[in-house]
Amino acid sequence: MVTMDRDTVLPKVKKIPGPKARKFTAFSKKYMAMSTLDEGFVWARDKPAIGPWCTDIDGNIILDFVSHIASAPLGYNHPRILEVMEKIRAIDPDRYAGTDFLATYEQLDVLTPAHLHGKVVEITKRFGFDMAFFSNSGAEAVENAIKICYSARKNDGYGICFEGAFHGRTLGALSLNRSKAVQRTWYPHVPNIVDFPFCQCSGKCLCGWNTLSKKGRVENVLKQFLDTEIGIARPEEVSYVIIEPVQGEGGYRFPNKTFIREVFKEAQSRDIPVIADEIQSGMGRTGTWWACEQYGVKPDVLTSAKALRVGATISRKEMFPKEKGRISSTWAEGNAIASAVGYTTIEIIQKEKLLKNAQRVGNYFLKRLRELRSRKIVDVRGIGLMDAIEFDTRKMRNAVVARSLKKGVLLAGVGYKSIRFLPPLNVTKREVDVCVDVLRKVI
Repeated sequence: MVTMDRDTVLPKVKKIPGPKARKFTAFSKKYMAMSTLDEGFVWARDKPAIGPWCTDIDGNIILDFVSHIASAPLGYNHPRILEVMEKIRAIDPDRYAGTDFLATYEQLDVLTPAHLHGKVVEITKRFGFDMAFFSNSGAEAVENAIKICYSARKNDGYGICFEGAFHGRTLGALSLNRSKAVQRTWYPHVPNIVDFPFCQCSGKCLCGWNTLSKKGRVENVLKQFLDTEIGIARPEEVSYVIIEPVQGEGGYRFPNKTFIREVFKEAQSRDIPVIADEIQSGMGRTGTWWACEQYGVKPDVLTSAKALRVGATISRKEMFPKEKGRISSTWAEGNAIASAVGYTTIEIIQKEKLLKNAQRVGNYFLKRLRELRSRKIVDVRGIGLMDAIEFDTRKMRNAVVARSLKKGVLLAGVGYKSIRFLPPLNVTKREVDVCVDVLRKVI
């Protein structure tokens, strides 16, 4: 394969979508159920790609600042990842019944889900975690998180989530969603799910998180809900609180630090487990392994996926059921290639010091984004390499995404009228400059 030089490559677009992309899109859609497909970009897997750079089926060179919605944290074709995949790719089945049968290699140094378990515990040990359960997706990780909380609490009581939340699309997970009606309408919901404001207020609280209580004091509404004298629920009736330390699908919303610390304090002081959904924000995206570290809080359960390549529900041993078969799935724990890639991804982040790169280049990226001058831009926000621009209208946001692609930069909308930026964790300042220069021209 012809390679790219990351130090010199630039976007190059003749026409997008080109004739091959149009033809393949029509072929793909013939029997494909309607989902979330954005038409126009068709990545050519057999053409040059490296880091955030890839080539589409018509030969257009694209700067990808979406990273397959954070699931490609090192971008395209990291040489170490390719080396690992080459070593194990020819063995079938690549996924096996991992909760029913163990599998390894005669060469015991070849990475397996067992190795990934140790690596995941290594990067969550600051929370006291020592056990994980692997599944196929982020939604499954959330499903298992709430299941182990129901089981550990020995109740089927209240689940608490927050306005704007997105936790997945399976029935249990979507019961917790508060981001878009289309994700929930006409589907049955898990009962006893209540939601509270996700406070972003920088001055006086206007979102409803802090209100005047029956006791005549200004207090947060979760504290009032759980108050043994004036509350609606007793703490022992609550199974879990689930929160995204940074809301992803909900619009890249970054919480007030006092708010998120109060959520953890109110729950944990009453022995209610807090689940941190880090499926999009975790694995170094914000410059720390987990976004909750940015706020100085420690979850009781953590969910990961996307960048890890497998779904993971991580916690302390005592949170997991002791009864055999209580949590299980045929392909859970048995994704050979994905587990090896997940382990290698963690190792690369460590060895290449990509947490520091996410902090350093992330600060530079935010600085460059804030230099964009337009009355159409109402906010620029972010932590590390999880950043967003919000526009005055949804129409403007959509136009910027569409026109950026025509100039060779792949972006994605988020929330109602924002664009999210998810470059690979090894992105360079030069690549940031290319992205911002295209944005300036488009805006």
